[in-house]
Amino acid sequence: MKKSLSVLFVIALVTCPSLKGQTDKAKEEVAIKAVIEGEINASFNGDYNAWTSFFVHEPYMVWMQAWKEGKSCWKGWQEISTEAKSFVKPDRKGRIIFNGNYDYIIRIYNNAAYVSFKCKRTSISQGQSTISDSMEVRFLEKSVGGWKIAYLSSIYTDTYK
Repeated sequence: MKKSLSVLFVIALVTCPSLKGQTDKAKEEVAIKAVIEGEINASFNGDYNAWTSFFVHEPYMVWMQAWKEGKSCWKGWQEISTEAKSFVKPDRKGRIIFNGNYDYIIRIYNNAAYVSFKCKRTSISQGQSTISDSMEVRFLEKSVGGWKIAYLSSIYTDTYK
């Protein structure tokens, strides 16, 4: 009897959908963070070709940024990729250092995800370094090739102080 209960317990653990869902969710969150942090690193390192691999290349792609002195807003992969070529360049490497993301909130909906987080970076200009934060939001969609960014926004909160 004790052996039968043990076997039933093991079977329940292996087949329990809620436990499988938690494992899958954790795995998806790791994959989503890897895409977001890969995109940021590629951008800060000026690697345009790597940077483009993290996005959907569709007309509904949107990228918005805002800081005290201005804003940028682009819609559609064609416009975004053209604009990004002007600043995701090799000479950017070493001028912006990615210090990590924190305060992640990740909501996964089947093949889509909403993510908000804070990004810390160091900017280096004329021998001076400045550590700054931004509040970031991404919408991602999952396709055959994995997670890709469909919407990106950044608010450079430290510029409003």
